[in-house]
This record gives sequence, structure tokens and C-alpha cells, in this order.
Amino acid sequence: MQTITAETIMDRSPLSFRPDSGVIVALRQLLTASLSGAPVVDGDNNLIGFLSEADCMRGALMGGYFSTIGELVRDRMTTEVESIGTNTNLVDVAEKFLHNNRRVLPVVEGGKVVGLVQRRGVLEQLLEQIDSKGEQVEYRKKKRHFS
Repeated sequence: MQTITAETIMDRSPLSFRPDSGVIVALRQLLTASLSGAPVVDGDNNLIGFLSEADCMRGALMGGYFSTIGELVRDRMTTEVESIGTNTNLVDVAEKFLHNNRRVLPVVEGGKVVGLVQRRGVLEQLLEQIDSKGEQVEYRKKKRHFS
């Protein structure tokens, strides 16, 4: 598992937002992409924030209750963002998810967003590792039995 890195499991074309995008537009994009959040980037693709479904909820409430939809991503985004590098191994990625209660982590190299890892993708990779180890154990059992 140490050889599997964020680069192996990341989405290389992640959804991202500009700070001057509308919150309601961003929320629609998150829901359409089935993502719980996405990075906010500047014009050079540098990570400057993160916008989650929870961040959008107030904007959606305001839009639904007061019929105002003017809030921008910069008004709701989180600016202290946890991220990972492309070479972060699977175990360390899983640890990050366990400690920060996020469902999505941006993958950053040189300050620029290069990918996105979802908690679900880490779980799928962990299951794949478990299944392949199970097959190896079964193979060894069969081999000993027939030798």
C-alpha cells in the first residue's frame, strides 16, 4: 500500500471554482458532479480555498428564503485548506481523511491544483488491496493442499 500514491487514484481533471463564481452556480455543479466539495483556484490554478456543500448551504437557504442569490464563492469558501501532494501514499491519504472529516482532498504540486482525491476512491483502493491479499492467501492455501 505504500507504493500506491494520490497520483494513482486522483481525478486528474477536477472540478474547481473561481472565487468570483456564484455560490448557487457552484452548488449546482457540485451536485451534478456528485462531489461534496471542490477547490477554489485563482487564474493560475493556485489553490486559494475550498468550497463544500456545507459552505453552500447558507447561500442556498438565503436564495430560497429571501430570493437572493448574489453570494460569491469567495464569501463562503474555507481558506485554510488541507491538501496532499501527488506522492502522498495511500496510508497517509487515508489518515488525512480520518483526521479532518473531509470527503474530498485537493492534490497540489507547487501550489497548483493537479487533482482531487475522494474518500470513496481511497476506500475502493483499500478494498482492492484487501481482495488481492485474500486471493494470495487462497492461492497459498490451495498450493499447500495440492502439493
